[in-house]
Amino acid sequence: MASLKSLEYSIERAIKYYSSLFVLPSYRRIALFTFLLCLGGGIFAVFLLLRASIILAIQFGLLLFSLSTISDLLIRQVLMRSDPVYNSRRCAALSMFSILLWFGFLIIGSLLTRISNFSWIFWIDLFLIGFGAICILRMIVLFSTSFPSFWRMVTSSLVQPIACLLPMYYVPLYLTYSLDLISLVYFVFAIPITIFIASLFVNQVNNVGMKALHTPTTRILRAFLANWMENLNIPIETLFERFGLEKTINFSLLAFKAKNRIKSVIVIPAFHPGPFKNVGSSLLPFIIQEALEKKFNCVAAVPHGLFGHEFDLSSQKQNQKVLRKILSSTDFSQTSSKATCFIRTQIGVASASCQKLGDCAVLILTLAPETTEDFPQEVGDFILEKASQLGFKHAIIINAHNSIDSPFNMNDAVEPLKVAAFDVLEKSSKLKPHPFHVGVAKVSPKEFSLEDGMGLGGIHVLVVKVSEQTSAYVTIDGNNMISGLREKILDSIKELGIEIGEVLTTDTHAVNAITTTTRGYHPLGETIPHETLNNHILSGIKDALNNMEPASTAWQTGEAANVKVIGEGQIKELSWLADKALRKAKNIAAPLFTVAGLLLITLLIIF
Repeated sequence: MASLKSLEYSIERAIKYYSSLFVLPSYRRIALFTFLLCLGGGIFAVFLLLRASIILAIQFGLLLFSLSTISDLLIRQVLMRSDPVYNSRRCAALSMFSILLWFGFLIIGSLLTRISNFSWIFWIDLFLIGFGAICILRMIVLFSTSFPSFWRMVTSSLVQPIACLLPMYYVPLYLTYSLDLISLVYFVFAIPITIFIASLFVNQVNNVGMKALHTPTTRILRAFLANWMENLNIPIETLFERFGLEKTINFSLLAFKAKNRIKSVIVIPAFHPGPFKNVGSSLLPFIIQEALEKKFNCVAAVPHGLFGHEFDLSSQKQNQKVLRKILSSTDFSQTSSKATCFIRTQIGVASASCQKLGDCAVLILTLAPETTEDFPQEVGDFILEKASQLGFKHAIIINAHNSIDSPFNMNDAVEPLKVAAFDVLEKSSKLKPHPFHVGVAKVSPKEFSLEDGMGLGGIHVLVVKVSEQTSAYVTIDGNNMISGLREKILDSIKELGIEIGEVLTTDTHAVNAITTTTRGYHPLGETIPHETLNNHILSGIKDALNNMEPASTAWQTGEAANVKVIGEGQIKELSWLADKALRKAKNIAAPLFTVAGLLLITLLIIF
């Protein structure tokens, strides 16, 4: 349990960084801001502080903007044309911040020039030091976030600052203040210094990743940015494949047949659908659902099992291994036409629901309305053991994953979950089975998106009638739901004659890391109107009730061997890596950049 708590805490820390990510404005807005920055900065630094003519100030600003824009186009079209991250917008944004930093030096130089008796010395010195500063800035950014070769990144770092030298020289030349040609020698020495300082800084930060995961920190950062910015999953999945661990992934399938055709299939896998977006197994519940629906022309669902992030699959390659095994484990020839009623036991915060289908128990666990996240495997091991002792051939265990609010101590829930599960299993084992009817439906709301928290799988409804009782299983492709929404749904479906049931989510992480919210995603019901979602569910219930017919059920188990998962230790290291790298960067920044400044000042004194 300590390990589970630690892992959840690590994931929360990673989510914190999702929410701190910013989205750059459009290219037009960046270009407009850069134009205003160049023009306004030129007027302030040249006209107001240096008392030069307003015409000269405007010429300076326009020339600076034009050359910076042209250099950005050159960088994007020639040097960075194959880079997945640096499109025109991001190249322009980097230059915008570079100019902003350079103007900081120029304005300080202009102020010192105004109040001192050293004429243009301060303006020139700060202008030259600013050149070195933005070269270091650009190199660190590009070394950390872009994919081209080292020298392409160096060249891309230097093109814009060098292009901007012309307007920087234009002002003193126009005012007959001389910048000796020998000062150009300054750049011959300053550029190697900036390359050395930037490389040393990045190498020190890279050592953090090397120690933790035998991978440079910036390589991990680039892979993450490629996915976050451009939805490219190959770079980051390549890393996950490198340090992934091989595991055996178990799964259970439950099929409902009517008139010799498969009407619905439910798959409960022992993997976790994460870590985020289109990476690893985040989309696997939908992939499995889509494949089964295509194979059997049925309605399928993939609710959440008991496993947590330590069982995130590392890549699409691993997804296909699991999918192939599931599709080859669909022999549903041995069926049973009897089931018991759906019953529920509540012990403290823990709720356990059970229905016996043939000789298999379907058990659903939830802590709703308390936060219901991933449960420890010890709960599953306990349930399987007790189910076997009670005479069940198999037990399919589902984590409803259907309530999220404030943090909840899972340690307090383990024993109540075990007690509730055993109680409901024992009661279910004593119930008399009866023939049953089944109705199914699928609803695909068009107005909800991944950003809203609704996955591509939509809503799956299964209605089961045993004797006089009608129950419902509602599975929604999402990552949890707002506390209280589950209860609203269960209350509303009673109006349609559904006596009891449960609302489940798939825990898909396809909705994760695509918003900048605190959690990094929206649980169902946080932005989606409750009434609208509930109306879709009621529509699905009605459709399922309308196609109810006598049915039988069959279950299968299977396993996919040698499947790579990211692993608990690796996820913890990844989650903490940003903190460690930032601490390292802060520790070395002051002394390293001080040395850089002293070296650049020494060059000024020499030349």
